[in-house]
Amino acid sequence: MGNQPSTEAGVAPLPDSKRANSIFSLLAFAKDPKAAMAESRDTLGNLFLIESAVVSEKIAGFCGPEMLSQYDAHVAAGHIVRENALPAGIVELLGPILATLDGDVHDSRKEAIMGAFSKEMLASYAPIVFEIVQKEHAAWAAHGGEISLALSCKKTVFKVFLAILYGITNLTPAEYDAKFDPFRDLLDSFIRAIPKSSKGADAEGLVCKQRLLDELVAPALAASQARVEAKAPVPCFLDYMLGQTELTPDVVHLEAFHALFAGLGGTQCLVVNTITALAQYPTVAEKVHASRAKFVIKYHDDRWRHFDNLGYCNRFLLEVKRFYSAGPAQLFGRTTQELTFTTPDGEFAIPKGVLAVAGLDATNRHPDVWTDPSVFNPDRFDNGFSEASDLYKLCPHAIGKTTGGRKCAGRDLATLVLQASLVSLFDFKWTLVPNQDLSLEEGKSTPMPKGLLMASSFTHRHSESETECDVADWHLLNLPEAKALVGIAGTVSDDEDDARLDLWTRLMIKLIAKKQARWNKPVANEVLTVPQFQKELPKMTLIQTNIQVATEDEDWPNQPWLEIQQSNFLRDYAPFVDNFEHTWLPGEDMERYVMSKVGSMWPRVNVHWNDRYSDRALELLAFNGFGQHLLTKLPEAHDDGSYYGICLNFLKGLEVRPGYAKYGADAFFSAEGKVTKIVRGDVTVRPGDDNWAYAKLCFRGSLQTKITAVDHLLGVHATVANIMVIANREQLPPTHPLRRLIKPFTFRSIAINYGAGRALFWPKGMLQRAYALTDKGMKQTWDIGLANFKYETFPEHIARQNIDTTTLPFHEDGMDYWHICRSFVSNYVDLYYKSEDALQNDTDVHAFWTFLSTKLPVPMRTLTLENLKDFVAHFIFLVSSMHNHLGTIAEYVSDPAFCPSAWVEGELAGRPSTGVRLALIMTATGFAQPAITEDFSHIMLDDAAKAVCQAFTAAVTAQIAVVDARNATRVQPFQSFNPKTMEMAVSI
Repeated sequence: MGNQPSTEAGVAPLPDSKRANSIFSLLAFAKDPKAAMAESRDTLGNLFLIESAVVSEKIAGFCGPEMLSQYDAHVAAGHIVRENALPAGIVELLGPILATLDGDVHDSRKEAIMGAFSKEMLASYAPIVFEIVQKEHAAWAAHGGEISLALSCKKTVFKVFLAILYGITNLTPAEYDAKFDPFRDLLDSFIRAIPKSSKGADAEGLVCKQRLLDELVAPALAASQARVEAKAPVPCFLDYMLGQTELTPDVVHLEAFHALFAGLGGTQCLVVNTITALAQYPTVAEKVHASRAKFVIKYHDDRWRHFDNLGYCNRFLLEVKRFYSAGPAQLFGRTTQELTFTTPDGEFAIPKGVLAVAGLDATNRHPDVWTDPSVFNPDRFDNGFSEASDLYKLCPHAIGKTTGGRKCAGRDLATLVLQASLVSLFDFKWTLVPNQDLSLEEGKSTPMPKGLLMASSFTHRHSESETECDVADWHLLNLPEAKALVGIAGTVSDDEDDARLDLWTRLMIKLIAKKQARWNKPVANEVLTVPQFQKELPKMTLIQTNIQVATEDEDWPNQPWLEIQQSNFLRDYAPFVDNFEHTWLPGEDMERYVMSKVGSMWPRVNVHWNDRYSDRALELLAFNGFGQHLLTKLPEAHDDGSYYGICLNFLKGLEVRPGYAKYGADAFFSAEGKVTKIVRGDVTVRPGDDNWAYAKLCFRGSLQTKITAVDHLLGVHATVANIMVIANREQLPPTHPLRRLIKPFTFRSIAINYGAGRALFWPKGMLQRAYALTDKGMKQTWDIGLANFKYETFPEHIARQNIDTTTLPFHEDGMDYWHICRSFVSNYVDLYYKSEDALQNDTDVHAFWTFLSTKLPVPMRTLTLENLKDFVAHFIFLVSSMHNHLGTIAEYVSDPAFCPSAWVEGELAGRPSTGVRLALIMTATGFAQPAITEDFSHIMLDDAAKAVCQAFTAAVTAQIAVVDARNATRVQPFQSFNPKTMEMAVSI
């Protein structure tokens, strides 16, 4: 670069050693400013300039306390301003909030806002914060089982912010979950929209912002105005701003939203990572516990008054702030004139108009400021460090002074929440699930540990356990949440109090009945919407798996949140009881008993089984019923004539709760379809043996368990439908023809899979209560299912089964339906891709295919036209016909002696309690949905595509007569591939 020209004031420009003249350096800042800032600090120094002859933009970087102090002084003097420092699209999205203002307008507003977070106001907030945190931690302890401390902390901090910013307090959990928890998803969507707005305000972000302003902030503002006018304010940001400042309600409205989105994520991150640090650094944890002991002994009920006396724990929290990124890693401004900065090497000029970037994280981890900055060491603050005097040394939130500078208004509130959370946790103990990933998420400004801090045995240090079920029931029914359950809470009357059913079962019967009474069958041409957005979807991770389930359904956006939260509340708080005391009466009609509880809600029955327990019934299960897809030819025939088998003995490895029999049994059949034997464990039982009837029940129960938990729930729902709908919405634009093709067959998939994840995968959920599995047994089930998952076309599946002495209805009807699906997809794809080159040039399809290859538990085939057609056709086949085959099984589970979900060793039926619980799963998944025979062509792009879709609908409708004719002559009707019983998607 040679000698630099002189500056306007005669001050030397930065020398070459402090400059980088490279377009790549500028691009590095655009891609990852945090990493670029640290690298530039290490190579160019604490003051540097990045420029390029190719573009006009220049970036001046400032790191370390001395540079940040001078930077802040120039901000206060108006020499570095926010105007033109951020992209116009981001400014448009944020609006005229404090973070975008300069000059007197900024200073007066900042002074007013700082008043809401003064020492006096924080003292009034402290007991509120501590009370909320303590109640939430007590609820975690009441939860039982495994919980995510990370997700629970995020929810707790959100409740704190609702109280301190908006005065929203004293909510029952059900009321909070129904009215306020959904705002967290909206807020996350808004925050994700900020970096997307560099070229223009993100449309979805604007929608989310307006909804938050209208639906959350505006009602809170109105309530605050009413309190202030009545001279009855409460300690909160809104009441202070309206009562003690001259800011207009409109400004307060906007700044109340700003305080929420700017402060919540960082505070949540820091609270979560206090636990991460305790888990990762045992020596530090020991010191924290020692400090805890001193504090608890000295202070009792008024601990919130003494947070300043936490000793080592306060140093620990300072190190958490320094070590864990929790928000913006830098501040941005624009120089309004040439500026002079003093360094140890002399004075240097920074040109007018450059983007001035203050490195916060680069200072927090500066090797010249902190000894071993990459080491977590709270003792570094044991040398008289003061946040007030060292305000440019530790800057996790922002930098500077109260007025004019860039000090974060909510810094001390964040500290208060951290202190309250840590002090409340002093009263509890927990065990983190072993071998989970404690490393932090990459690419996020507020990263959480990847394993989400899954913990078990979160209990009060001095709790007294209660083992009597009736006492636990009484406690549940007297919780405010239970009393808020409309129509099912309060008490259970004597005529409803069946001693054979626990409280959870009785209340869930009522809850599902309420839902069914309000349900109206959706119609495809009314509810199937045209895709609007391509975006990353919010997700949750299914417990004990790595499967991420999306939570935002574009066709079913208005989830019945109260219903969901009521179900979750019962799952988490109702006692989990295995009733071995009460069983069947002699000669009792077991199916009639089950139907007396749930019969009014019972879903469609496809086939009536009059003979259920005979050898012939077992043969029909394998060759004409829901076991056909698992029937395979043996590698070699056995000496006893066994030629085919359904092998489920591997299920014996699943851990079950005490009192229940183990799952697992292999059933074998001759070439003619006659049962020859059942092998359970190492014991072979043959027809006529004394325990033959029991062996058959064990096989039938294991078969139903494998089909429901592995094939249906894990395979079709959580794997195929879930991953496909995420790939479709995240990787393909709304107008992409493949997006439109897949769309109808993903209807409501996100809504149902999100609900199924919470209701069925979770410990103490419907599945675990109906089946015999322990928490470990549940995880073993998911592990086995994923390890053996196959994504093969139906012809390939038939070939693998190798049935060569008879024709299965599963094959006969299934091949017809497969060809209909394959022809449909082929004709549709041919409209848009006339050659392999056309497909290979479609970058969106490549992204879609690559995404699937990273998410599915099996390798993807090479992307070609034929493989694409096979893949999509098989997807449609799975979510419509196979979902019908695996999930519409009401006729198999109404009788606890036919295909039970759990049973006691030696007994010939499941117990009443598990029988009714299994039936509840059927009722909860029996709500009518759009049929495969309905017209969905309205969402297609053009008339040609609509014609192809209408031809598909005509073909499946015509297939009804074909299957009906076959069933008229079969020994047992088979309806899985009959389109008149089939739905369009995994929508329930």
